Amino acid sequence: MAAQDYFFGNPVIRNFKPEEFKGGIQSWGIVQDDREVLYVANNFGLLEFDGATWNIYPVKAGTKVRSIYVGKQGRVYVGSQGDFGYFETNKAGILTYKSLANKLPVKDSNFDEVWRIYEQSGHVYFFTFKNIYKYTPGQKVEVIHTSGPLEFSFQANKNLYTLAWDLGLCLLENNRLKLLPGGEFFAQKQIASILPYDKDRLLIVTIKEGLYLYDGQRVLPFNLQKATACQDLVINQAVLLKDGNFALATQNKGLVVIDNQGKLVLNTAVQDGLLDNTIHTLYQDTQDNLWLGLNNGLAMVELSSPFSKLDGTLGLSGTGYAAMQQGNSLFVGTNSGLYVTSLGAGKKQFTLVPNSTGQVYHLDHIAGQLLMAHHNGPFLIKDNKAQLIYPEGGAWEFVQVPNQPNRLVYGSYYGLRLLSSSPEGLQLLQKFKGLDESSRVLEFDRDGDLWMAHGYKGIFRITFDARYEKIVKVQFYNSKNGFPSDQLINMEKINNELIFPAMQGVYKFNKATNRFVLDKAYTSLFGPEEHVIEMEEDVQGNIYFISNQRVGKITFTKFGKPLLEDKLFRNIREQLNDDLSYIQILDLNNVLFGAKEGFIHYNAAKPKRLAPFQTRLAHVIGTAGEKDSLLLTGRLLDKAEEPEWKYGFNSLRFVYASSFYEQPEKTQYQYYLENFDGGWSTWTPKTEKEYTNLPEGTYIFRVRARNVYGTISEAQPFEFVIRPPFYRSSWAFLFYALLGGLLIGAVALQVDRRFKKEKRRLILDKERKLGQKEIEIREITNQSEQEIDRLRDEKLQAEIDHKNRELTYSTIHLINKNELLTTVKTELQNIIKSGGRAAQADELNRIIKNIDHNITSEVDWKQFELHFNHVHGDFIHRLQEKFPCLTPTEIKLSTYLRLNLTTKDIAQLLNISVRGVEISRYRLRKRLELDRSENLTDFMLKF
Repeated sequence: MAAQDYFFGNPVIRNFKPEEFKGGIQSWGIVQDDREVLYVANNFGLLEFDGATWNIYPVKAGTKVRSIYVGKQGRVYVGSQGDFGYFETNKAGILTYKSLANKLPVKDSNFDEVWRIYEQSGHVYFFTFKNIYKYTPGQKVEVIHTSGPLEFSFQANKNLYTLAWDLGLCLLENNRLKLLPGGEFFAQKQIASILPYDKDRLLIVTIKEGLYLYDGQRVLPFNLQKATACQDLVINQAVLLKDGNFALATQNKGLVVIDNQGKLVLNTAVQDGLLDNTIHTLYQDTQDNLWLGLNNGLAMVELSSPFSKLDGTLGLSGTGYAAMQQGNSLFVGTNSGLYVTSLGAGKKQFTLVPNSTGQVYHLDHIAGQLLMAHHNGPFLIKDNKAQLIYPEGGAWEFVQVPNQPNRLVYGSYYGLRLLSSSPEGLQLLQKFKGLDESSRVLEFDRDGDLWMAHGYKGIFRITFDARYEKIVKVQFYNSKNGFPSDQLINMEKINNELIFPAMQGVYKFNKATNRFVLDKAYTSLFGPEEHVIEMEEDVQGNIYFISNQRVGKITFTKFGKPLLEDKLFRNIREQLNDDLSYIQILDLNNVLFGAKEGFIHYNAAKPKRLAPFQTRLAHVIGTAGEKDSLLLTGRLLDKAEEPEWKYGFNSLRFVYASSFYEQPEKTQYQYYLENFDGGWSTWTPKTEKEYTNLPEGTYIFRVRARNVYGTISEAQPFEFVIRPPFYRSSWAFLFYALLGGLLIGAVALQVDRRFKKEKRRLILDKERKLGQKEIEIREITNQSEQEIDRLRDEKLQAEIDHKNRELTYSTIHLINKNELLTTVKTELQNIIKSGGRAAQADELNRIIKNIDHNITSEVDWKQFELHFNHVHGDFIHRLQEKFPCLTPTEIKLSTYLRLNLTTKDIAQLLNISVRGVEISRYRLRKRLELDRSENLTDFMLKF
């Protein structure tokens, strides 16, 4: 990278005065932890900066911290005057200091200051000018004694080096100092830094005797170019930058940056914006910014930024309005006049062009001459002097007449003027009649017509005669001709075509309809309410623009698709000139923007790495009554497991910050408390949020940041619990339940007692009445029961009588049937006996057999048995169970005896003779084993 390309002007610098960080004026070391928080070794102690708040942690009263190193587990190791140790987070989240030197033996504790701290292979080394102290976490400090005094020590390529005075450059190896080959060259040369140069060589930077390359055997000088900034340097420290350049912290010339060939890239000192020319230490952070520990304050230089400033530090005065490069000179115009500088100079310094004091509006290079449109009229810039062409106040812009290289038109406060160019200079030929409007923006089209944009009226189209000596026609266009309004209509020539950005949208002229129509291609690139103020095209067709909402660049893919980039340019938007916006493209990689203070240069060849950054909670503060209490710090947030706070701390204040250090005042924050907020808040620059009277419950607080480039950090969640007040706690509800139960029980007991008492009274009264009723009912019941028994007996007797009648009828029927059949049988037998034909005898015998069959019909017996058992209590079954040896005829005889039938009736029913009945009765008695004195019929009736 060429030296002049690193920064066209001065880099963006942010200074921090001691009053701002409330520390000592001198700082000796700067580091950053894994949370991207900065720590500074300061005269007053350890400084901490989280992007929003400075904190200081003293080591001892009045002890200056000289060195610093961030180790593992969040420890911050520091070296100070006569002491060394580390800061560690206590239970409350506060950094507390623990000395490692206070337990050293007396003979090893006498040292002055610890200037360097490095870590290697799990060991932390503290380097003094007398001894080296080796600390292994969790173990005692080991002392490495040396044979002589030491100078500064260094770490490069994972090796530890130190300068032993009068001996030379040594390597620390196995707890011993080993003189390097050729190291004796530095025996009496103080070394500021040792840095990697390439794969095989180191760059050794001495404090007063230059720079050297060391390959492990030989020491060779590293020559710096002959530049004022590189002469007589006293170097306090050097660092290797991420882009391969080397930054030098000098004692007397501020910051010096050189490339790997020794060429000067940048020199920034007090006159360029630094607070002090003495720089003690350097550190490049995760965002590629370079931090400077000054003799009086701190500074941050935006080395990675493609933007630099051309302002009062370079001799410019006023707001930027115009710029033009001519040869090796750069002319810029402000409201104070015209300034010029040489582009070949290592460091630009602008000087005022004589006779140019006042408002400069425009610079043009036409016909080989540099022209200046000035408040006092048109000027020719020749030999770095301004010559007034025509004494008429107010020139806006120059345009060359088509096909007439020696003629040009310029717009003035009062209309258009024609100039002629000759070797002798420029002369006014005439004032055009027919248009007396203030003519600030002018462009010729392909047809030779001149277009003029008037910011508050509209667009004018001027047609001249063939020689451009007379206005033939003037046409005026405004909202009646297609524009959305009459005001704020601009005119630009892009790709050799005129376009007209209006208040909303970009328009082009339709010659066929003589109206303006929306250019959809350009309009689609911008928002509906976005007004494009300025556009400029470079040689590759890239378009830089300024609108009322943003600044950006439009590029095109190989397929012609436009891409709009505006994130990078958000850094400069508010710094630009808001009177007459201005863009000047010097070449493909160098673009100037008119700023409120001078100009801002954009280096298109220097891409900006928009790296991610962190947003962290710094503190959680609880308010109980009127007293604030620190509940948690950012160092404990990652370790805290869902902290729970009592209800008294339900008013919380969250303090947060981001690790993006470029224009932190432009960083905005957005927060969201889940289970309380409805969603993300609007963006705000405030770095804290307070919630009051949070109800009990579980919450998740999220916060994220949006930097000046529009990059949004990741939102880390923080979960916590607000416990309910004691009167809404689980124990309280249990107590309430128990108390409620007791109260309910007491009330219920009292009610129960009253109820029981009343119930007893009612019961007694009722019992008395019931007693009376019961006596009455008992009497009635007895009467009823007696009546019921009587009725039941009557009914039962009636049923028995009915059944007996049925049995009697059935038996009589059987008897009558059998008697009839017997009579018929007898008569038939008599007939047979009286003689007759054999056939008739046979027929009569058959009839007799049928009669016998009907006399002894089993069906009649079954029907009789069913009714008999129903009436006589299952008599037959009981008789069979007790006397299973009884025959069916004997059972029938028993039933007939139970019915108290006569012997004759029984004989008829059994179809036997009376004598047969007697014999059957005798046999039955024997079966029943009855005594002679027992009557068989009585036995059956009682059975």
